[in-house]
Amino acid sequence: MSQKQPLKRMPAEDINVTEQRQHVRYQVEFPAMFEGDHAGIGIVYNLGVGGCKVVSDLAVKSGALLAVHLRIPELTLPITIRAATVRWILELEFGVEFLEMQELERVRLEQFLATQVNIVP
Repeated sequence: MSQKQPLKRMPAEDINVTEQRQHVRYQVEFPAMFEGDHAGIGIVYNLGVGGCKVVSDLAVKSGALLAVHLRIPELTLPITIRAATVRWILELEFGVEFLEMQELERVRLEQFLATQVNIVP
């Protein structure tokens, strides 16, 4: 009879990013502008109330603080996230967690997301 091995726990950095998310993300594609520790533009591909995935040639560092301006084509004015941080980087992609936004901007973001149907797996 063999002994059972205890389950190995993965370090937090090895856990799949999707498992760490608290909010649903939707597949989108539109530009965003960034300012703060890094300034530039990128394309948002995954978006939720808590953050987004961006593809950009902008060289960012994990932990960098940014303001994000989501330029959603259906909206006249961009949605502005006053404070966000870079959580992960993978080649030309990086993940942004939204830390602070005005209530009106949160409502605008939630209204836009309510129109989306393509959930990121």
